[in-house]
Amino acid sequence: MNLEQLEYVVEIAKTKSFSAASEHLHVTQSAISQSVHRLEKELGIILFERSRQGTHPTPEGKQFIAKALDILQRIDELKSLNAQASSLSGELHVATFPSVMPYLVQSAADMKREHPQLNISIEEKGSMEIIEDIRNNKTHLGFIAIYAKQLREFDGLHFSPMYSGKLVVGTHHLSELAKHSRVSPDQLKEHKLALYRDGFIEDFIKEFTYDHGPLSILFKTNNSEAINMVLRNDIAATIGHDFSFHQNPLWKEGLVKMVEIAGIDQPKMQIGFVQTESKESAVAAERFAQRFRQAIELDHLKV
Repeated sequence: MNLEQLEYVVEIAKTKSFSAASEHLHVTQSAISQSVHRLEKELGIILFERSRQGTHPTPEGKQFIAKALDILQRIDELKSLNAQASSLSGELHVATFPSVMPYLVQSAADMKREHPQLNISIEEKGSMEIIEDIRNNKTHLGFIAIYAKQLREFDGLHFSPMYSGKLVVGTHHLSELAKHSRVSPDQLKEHKLALYRDGFIEDFIKEFTYDHGPLSILFKTNNSEAINMVLRNDIAATIGHDFSFHQNPLWKEGLVKMVEIAGIDQPKMQIGFVQTESKESAVAAERFAQRFRQAIELDHLKV
């Protein structure tokens, strides 16, 4: 067993795919498969099960991967001992799109405990707003969703991808819409929608309206709790990132179902951290991103 194998199994668990892990780690898929097979043989357990829905850890695999992630995190901490030796101070502004605020709060509390002189502010915004705030030096670190084709426009910004994603419909598990695993554009137009005011969703609605006609929009809001209230009470459905729904308490409780949108070719979307390439607040932002990433990954592996 070696650290390389631990990195492989953690990345496979995160991406739910050997091929995606291969792409992210810049290692051939055959090399990863062979390495994981050797590890399974050494441990005497099966770590992953493959199906049409993707690659998922077995119960024994989940236990091993959680410990592997903990080991890798401790190694990262050892590598950054110099950065931790001196207490950080100054200002750190962090923003995220909806659904991951609990991780943001947890990370801010951990950072403040370690660095009491660091003044931290956190907020929830749409991805496009976050990018604009970073360009205007109002925000130091953002957790965003971005189309892969837009990354070439990121002059002066640094993006670290974490997950791939797509837009899906979220609906109450007992709604008429929840009876479908996929919904066509014509079917989607028959249902009321409450939408979070996000640049990606706005773009999707514009293109959808142009190609298929208008949707039945109940309201738009920048308040994620309003969206959750609508979903919980089966007042309307919504559209959002699949990653966001995986973090939503309503989905974890089984109250919300995700329905794929058929008949629409969505551009590839990536989810991760963005910050300026300037050195101001770079150390604090990097340390915060590491904690934030760890909080998400630990919870993600429990699902």
